[in-house]
Amino acid sequence: MALAIDPHPDSAERSVHLASRAGRLLFLSGADTQHVLTGVSGVAQGLGQEVHVLVTPEAILATVGTTERFVTRLGPEFSVPSVNMQRLAAVETLIDDIRGGLNDADIIEQRLDAIELSPQGYSDLTAIIGVGFTTASLAKLFGAEWSVVAVAFVAGIVSAALRKIFAKFSLNPFVSVFLVAALSGLTAILVLRLVPHASPVLALTAAGMILVPGVPLINGIREISSGNAANGVARLATGAASILTIAFALYAVGSLSGATLPIDRGPGSLSPLPDLLFAGLAAAGFAITFNVSPRAVGFCIAAGMASHTLRTSLEQAGMTLPMASLVGAFAAGAIARFAARVYRAPAVTFAFPGVVALIPGSYGFRAGIGGLAIMTQGSAASPLLVSTTIALAITTMVTTATIGIGIALSLAGSGEGTRSTH
Repeated sequence: MALAIDPHPDSAERSVHLASRAGRLLFLSGADTQHVLTGVSGVAQGLGQEVHVLVTPEAILATVGTTERFVTRLGPEFSVPSVNMQRLAAVETLIDDIRGGLNDADIIEQRLDAIELSPQGYSDLTAIIGVGFTTASLAKLFGAEWSVVAVAFVAGIVSAALRKIFAKFSLNPFVSVFLVAALSGLTAILVLRLVPHASPVLALTAAGMILVPGVPLINGIREISSGNAANGVARLATGAASILTIAFALYAVGSLSGATLPIDRGPGSLSPLPDLLFAGLAAAGFAITFNVSPRAVGFCIAAGMASHTLRTSLEQAGMTLPMASLVGAFAAGAIARFAARVYRAPAVTFAFPGVVALIPGSYGFRAGIGGLAIMTQGSAASPLLVSTTIALAITTMVTTATIGIGIALSLAGSGEGTRSTH
């Protein structure tokens, strides 16, 4: 059935503005391209307009109207995306209201203003402490001793506080990541010198892991699987560059401080019951970091417990890391899909905090450290160093891909980004 097109060009101009603005908020809050396309389409069509949308890594290009009369708008350039699940859910609620009959442009504009200007749902202190608990939980999931776990907590606190401080300045995002990784890593090394015979490896692994851009990496895989290859490659490239930046920062700190960072010393694992506990704590911390509504944190914890403990159990039973991660991500997605029906919120709200701990960040930045060592040593690099680095890089790529695939499979047919964009 053809849509009724408003003949007034001012209406088309306002519609394309509102649709593009809603899409931009979705993108900046952590939505993938298909999700953004669906949101822009929902706003425009709810306002009685035909729409064609192109989402690039830089901005949204939307055309509203018909071949006889149309308006094309290139939205503002995207700033650095973050993950804000309360804002994402608020935009989704507004889009649902527009589909349900809300067509007053002034009211829609006011609600978009309120969403964009809304403060974080958690205080800075709560968010910083949440990152500390997440970092400590990751260190324990890696099999660290309690002294190292305590140091990881301190490093996480420093990392979160520095990110809050640097966010107030117009720093290049990679410069910010480098400084945060270097300073939090240096904190871990200096504090651990007070503990006899304690290795900084797992504390640095946890401090690096908390900075790994898990959501962009997962979204990158989802982009490619849904046919948005250009945006997917852009996200994956940004994620890979961030991992290399983290690796270089920790490599530099380790070299200057005399701390050795062996790339062949990977994280260990816990038995199922402790793994369940610390996976839940890590998921809770990620939920706070991603600004998930307090009433929905419980499902994020459940998703984190199920995904990580299932993966650990399957690995201990002999399954490979990528396949175990696929099953764990699928389980988290299934829980997220159920939670989305309960709370009428996007399923990714619950899925992302539940699977970020699955991202093989330790493999990624150890591969980066290995690559830097090969660069430094040149032809003198041992075959073992080269082969280990390549294996770590491949494991990182394949495991990240299986996590994205697991979420995509579990959410298939749930309505997550499946509506038409035309």
